[in-house]
Order: sequence, then C-alpha cells, then structure tokens
Amino acid sequence: MGHIAPHSPDGPRREAARPTEVDGFDNLMLLCPSCHRTIDKEPGLWPEPCLRAIKAEHEGWVVVERTRPEPRRPPGGEPAGIGGTVEIEGVAYHVAGDPEEERSADGTAIASRAFALTPEGGHVWIRRIAARSPGPAALEWRAALAGEAGLLAEALPGLPPRVAASVTPETAVLVTAVPSFTTLAGFYDGRGREAEAVRVLGAGVAGLCEGLASLHGRGLAHGAVSPDSIMTDRAGSLFLRDAGQAFSRPDQAAEPAEDVRRLAELIHVIVTGRPPIPLVSAAVLNPAVPERFAHALDRALSPDPAGRGHILELGEGLRI
Repeated sequence: MGHIAPHSPDGPRREAARPTEVDGFDNLMLLCPSCHRTIDKEPGLWPEPCLRAIKAEHEGWVVVERTRPEPRRPPGGEPAGIGGTVEIEGVAYHVAGDPEEERSADGTAIASRAFALTPEGGHVWIRRIAARSPGPAALEWRAALAGEAGLLAEALPGLPPRVAASVTPETAVLVTAVPSFTTLAGFYDGRGREAEAVRVLGAGVAGLCEGLASLHGRGLAHGAVSPDSIMTDRAGSLFLRDAGQAFSRPDQAAEPAEDVRRLAELIHVIVTGRPPIPLVSAAVLNPAVPERFAHALDRALSPDPAGRGHILELGEGLRI
C-alpha cells in the first residue's frame, strides 16, 4: 500500500496538498513493493495527478469486473480460448486481464495472446494457438510461433527470454518473460515532453534497439513496433514484448529500415506530443529535446530507407 500525497511533509510528491487523513483510503493505492519503490524513487515521473488517475482507472476496472458475465462457451467443435490459466510442464501461468483473441476465417483455430503471472509472481507474455483440425491459418500461425520459439532459444541480445514452449497436436504455446505489464504507451502517457522524461527515454531505448538489431542481423524485421508492443521496467528501460511479425509470410514481411522509422516516429510523438512534421525538428517543437536527440530522430525518419541508418545508430544518437 502506497501514499499518493506523502505520509511525511518532506516525502515524495511533497508539493501535493496533504489531506487531513493522510492514511485515509482516498490517499492510498494498492501497489506491489517494486512499484511502490518506483513511484517514490522517481516522484517527478509519477506526480499526484498521474497516481490519482491510475487509482481511479483501477477502481473502475474492479467495478466492471464484478459485473462481467460468465464468458460464452464456444459451440461444439470450435477450439476454446486461452482461459484463466495455462499449464505447461506442470507450471501454471495465471492470465492477467483480458486476452487478445483472433479466430481463423474457417473457425478451426484461435490465436490467443495474454499477459500472465508465474507461480512466483514473475511477469510473462503468452501466445497460444489452438486448433481442433488445423487448416491453412492454423498451420501458418503454428509455423510462425515455432520459428520465434527457435530464435528465442538462442538467447540473442535484447530479445525476450524464452520461459517455456509446448507443442501438442491441438495446441502450440510460447511463454516469454517481460519486465512488467507496463507498456511504452502507459509509462509515458501524457508526460513525455518533460526534460527528465526525455533523458530517461533516451537512456532506456538501448535494450530495445539491441533486440531489433538481433532480428535485423538475422535478415528479419519486427514489423509491428508500436506503443503496446514495447514494454518498460520500473527504471524506464525499454524491451521488445516479442518478435512481432518477424516470422509472418514472406509477402507480408517488413524491412529493417521500417522498424527504424517506426521507432523514431513513436519517440517523436512521445517527446513532442505530435507526429513528425517534415523539415521541423523535434527540438523546435519541444525545447527540452537536445539537438543531438532531435538529429538522430530526423535521420531515422528520412523518406529514403537507405538514409535512416542502423537501429543501433538511432539508439546511440538518442543517449543524452
């Protein structure tokens, strides 16, 4: 349990008005020990309005979950979704939140994606393909998942660690470790223009660029770099959630230069609050952005893919 306004006058977020009942319900929020340390260590990144918004959002989620009806069971013959628990080799992973699920056009397969907790409380990302009688879509999905599982088994720099993998006639499952359930979108929501946030972002992007470089070095591209496919730890370091579309069909594959451009675009939006504008530097749109940082973004956003440079050059240029 953590305090929003500080328990003592000289505590974190001391600029916030301390209520009469400083230990009252309205000034407390439920936090794990790691998150508690995070918000108190970096109070500038977790100000009072931000914490109150998170508390209100969670309380709303609790209300919704209490009224949610039981999930509809799939008709006979259709594969079931991921459910609340996934068990692999005797280890039970407990799904957190609502999974993302996609059914094949012929209804014979379902692809599920969800965050989950290990028995020890660790954070993982689970992909599961279920099919009663595999058709073309199921075989394609399974092949992509198997390809990613094989790559992650090599423990290449910057790519998510493989925790477990399982293949049966009806299912294929891949479990990878993530540093937390916090995405890039959630970590920098509404506060990326601050000078400290720009500094943390520039320092934190190194591991992410290293992961993309590992894919590019194998002739692959992520192809799905987005605010929700990038995870953060409590210090703001960024990591890939998975290999994206690296093992999709060749006719759908992206190019490494597109990963470079897309990452630069995401970072530009975070630090300026708007999409890139041709010939307008991020340093002009936000004086808190150093010229070196802005120049690295400008290069990576070049209309010419050959002029965008290597992903590691982008990461190096963003370091302040």
